[in-house]
Amino acid sequence: MKKLLDQSLRPLVIYAMAVLIVSIPVYFLTINWIWENELDKHHYAIREKLEKRLTSLDLPDSSVASMINVLDKVQPGFSFTQTTAPSPDSSYTLIRFDTFMNDREQFRCLTTDIRVNGTLLRVLIETNMEEIDETILAIAAVTIFFFIVLLAGFVYINRKTSLRVWRPFYETLNSLHAFRLEGGKPAALPASQVTEFTDLNQGLDRLMQASLASYKQQKEFTENASHELQTPLAVVKSKLDLLLQSRSLDQPQMQILEDAYQAINRVTRINKNLLLLAKIEHAQFDNQQNISVAGLLGELSAQFADRFESSSIRYTQQVSEMTLQANPMLLEILLTNLLVNALRYTPAGGSVSVRADQRKLIFQNTGISPLNEQNLFRRFAQASVEHAGSGLGLAIAREICERYNWQITYDFDCGHHHFTVSF
Repeated sequence: MKKLLDQSLRPLVIYAMAVLIVSIPVYFLTINWIWENELDKHHYAIREKLEKRLTSLDLPDSSVASMINVLDKVQPGFSFTQTTAPSPDSSYTLIRFDTFMNDREQFRCLTTDIRVNGTLLRVLIETNMEEIDETILAIAAVTIFFFIVLLAGFVYINRKTSLRVWRPFYETLNSLHAFRLEGGKPAALPASQVTEFTDLNQGLDRLMQASLASYKQQKEFTENASHELQTPLAVVKSKLDLLLQSRSLDQPQMQILEDAYQAINRVTRINKNLLLLAKIEHAQFDNQQNISVAGLLGELSAQFADRFESSSIRYTQQVSEMTLQANPMLLEILLTNLLVNALRYTPAGGSVSVRADQRKLIFQNTGISPLNEQNLFRRFAQASVEHAGSGLGLAIAREICERYNWQITYDFDCGHHHFTVSF
């Protein structure tokens, strides 16, 4: 996951780096071209001065020849040769060994003609470009330095500006994170002068209002339905009790009544569980206190002792002193549902163990095959076709864990089911 600011900044940084990389050779070639032009102008200026001064001296040809001979020997960068026909001027760059510097050097050259006392001379003017290359590199280095400073400043200013511009968005996001349907009130969204953020907040406010209204209706319906069902279910159950005690019924009729009685019991349990889920979702268990997990498990295991014994299931408990801040009823329901779940999926002669590992409580029981993890914590979904239940026990366990920001997970390893609650 990447932040929105990084997503918008990344293309800009990549583009700037690409421009920087391309600009380095462009700067070098441009400055080098400028220097070569300046040297060519300088060479032509030297040519004009040399021709004018030699002509203005009005020396005889022998003296001019002697002077040129001396210049040819003592003045580096000049070479004179007599020619009979004029040739076009030529400017070029070459690299050769320089006897004066005793090293290979780069030169900018101009080959041109001058006329002195009617004699046509071919002149070669050279300028060492070594210092020019150093100047070009220095200018390029300074340019790159300021370019990087400019890029860093751009990134910093863009980030600071973006943080300021996007602050209302992050404030809205924090308000949404704190929003809970069971609270009954919409989140307080911050005011913004930006039109897009204002429209976003208005849309979110309408969405929260609609969600709260729907949640309130669902809550009232669940509570009313569960409450209203309790009385007729109790009446039907009492009537079935009376019929079961009647001696005028034959065996087939008794079996039908027994099946109906079991169905009514199942519906009653489902109704109670649905009512419990509604109360958990609506945060009706607010009172909390410090509870000893080991003590509570000891009480529950004593209640399940007969069921363990009847199924020949061995129960072990390795829980040291672990104290949790929670509602006593919810924690008891959580542990009870996990123990019932362990009993349901443990074959006869198997084992069930509960152990604590740091801030984790692990319920382990022997099993034949892994459970369907997709249906494990869903309401009215069966995790195993071999052991059907109401499909609400683990859903209630997950709801309790979410209520306290705990995490419940499942895995199957080496013939054992593992349900882990991380506090």
